[in-house]
Amino acid sequence: MPITISENKVRKSEPVPAGTHHAICYGVVYLGTLPSFNPQYKPQKKMILVFEMPHERITIKDKDLPRGISKRYTFSFNEKSNLRKDLQSWRGRPFTQAELDSFDIDKVIGHNCFITVLHNEKNGVTYSDIGGISALAKGIRPLPPENPSLYFNINESIASAEAAGLKDIKWPEGLPPWIQKVCCESFEYKAFATGKPNAEPPDTPAEEDLQPAEEVPF
Repeated sequence: MPITISENKVRKSEPVPAGTHHAICYGVVYLGTLPSFNPQYKPQKKMILVFEMPHERITIKDKDLPRGISKRYTFSFNEKSNLRKDLQSWRGRPFTQAELDSFDIDKVIGHNCFITVLHNEKNGVTYSDIGGISALAKGIRPLPPENPSLYFNINESIASAEAAGLKDIKWPEGLPPWIQKVCCESFEYKAFATGKPNAEPPDTPAEEDLQPAEEVPF
């Protein structure tokens, strides 16, 4: 059976089963401005939502842990953006403009949802991807996350390091190495590491632009 390698993880494991899973968001990571996978598109501001699945387990160093999965987004609340679509599906109703103007993405940390996992194969390797997010069905009990909350913003960390005169930023405990590696590819981090002015590219259209519970969770 093919193995799954989520992002740049080196640990080999079976793919997360395809289908609908109870999940809890425990991490929000702002990655910075990254080159596009497709050279025809310009760099975009990117972020990741990180989830654990309490009913899908894995044993690591004799510890029984929930399996994890993540989804990368262009950081945009444009009405066509995948981030906005997933958040609105998750909360069970559209955002008002006033809500969008004051919405902090880290509000989603600790909230339960259903995720739809799809299998995609590339070069003989099966990848587990999040195809959609929705609110918990009525009657499903929310669960607390087992992982510590993870919040990281590359821009905030760079500003803190510069203010303290540090040569590198302080990477938080619990940040997976593959996410740190992606952050180091951002225009912001490269500018900080080299000491050159940040020539961040202007915002451009993102690639994605070309049964809910009664209470709104966030």
